Amino acid sequence: MNKEKIREWSLIFAWGLYDMANQFFAVNVVSLYFVRWLTLEKAQAEILYSFSFGVSTFLVAVCAPILGSLSDITGRRKPFLIYLTLLSVVFTVLLAAPKSIFFALLFFVIANFGCQLAVVFYNALMMNVAPPGKIGLVSGLGRMLGYSGAILALFLLKPVVLRSGYQATFFPTGVLFFLFSLPCLVFVKDKEVNGKRLSKDKVFSVFNQLKNDLLSVYRLPRVPDFLKGAFLGLCAVNVIILFMSVYATRVFGLNETQIIHLMLFATIFAILGSLVSGYVADRIGAVSSLILVYILWGISLFLGAFSRSINLYWLVGALVGLALGATWVVLRALAI
Repeated sequence: MNKEKIREWSLIFAWGLYDMANQFFAVNVVSLYFVRWLTLEKAQAEILYSFSFGVSTFLVAVCAPILGSLSDITGRRKPFLIYLTLLSVVFTVLLAAPKSIFFALLFFVIANFGCQLAVVFYNALMMNVAPPGKIGLVSGLGRMLGYSGAILALFLLKPVVLRSGYQATFFPTGVLFFLFSLPCLVFVKDKEVNGKRLSKDKVFSVFNQLKNDLLSVYRLPRVPDFLKGAFLGLCAVNVIILFMSVYATRVFGLNETQIIHLMLFATIFAILGSLVSGYVADRIGAVSSLILVYILWGISLFLGAFSRSINLYWLVGALVGLALGATWVVLRALAI
């Protein structure tokens, strides 16, 4: 392998490590320990967590087009990725401090906002590292590293949660998020920086331009169908991500160790789903791949809704892992 190929794959690896980094937040905060701290330890209603997640997601939906337009004007993605990552890291660390439910939810909203919005600019940087015709493969490799990070997160934080409780996991989660994001933040560069600076007039013009862009994009063939399909599909996916661990405890009576083992088991299949779906998307197309992924989700939900057997729930965990790993890979390839 020549030096150029080594450099190319080194950048892909550095970029993909960010997928690993934000999985520390996604697994330890979003899917596992914050929701369990809030609903099981603090005995708060699930609606509080749903509402907080919804608020942060709504803020992402509002801010992403605006910041994306500002990013397009300057040709820069990295500064947005850096600042939003640091915002998420800081407030993840702060989650370890509050005893107040209000401040805990506020910190979660800000941390999740930073993490989710940073991914927009992280995904855009994929075009700077992916070779032509290999977008699906690179996307799949990123998700493979991401779910490898999920396994690492579960292993590293398991003794912490068993010894010190849910809230003790948030400080090391923030630190690990920061450390594993550094290769991407340092080594992956903006390729085409046009040198334009943001003036007050340009900032205000963004809103008019954004309105025109959104209207024109919506008129493009198949874009409305993609947006509707992604929105409706991800509504179901996010509910599963948010409440799977609480559901498993309350319905199947799984304890802390069993929950972690189930998540590890599902994550192994998510890695497989990431790799296979990236390859399939490059071969049969992202649209056909997404249809297959949604069929797999339908089977998983049907089995999960009607199963009361622990053994069958492990099968559901495997299917959910495959579908979850494939979902982000195919949607990212389809969007790009």
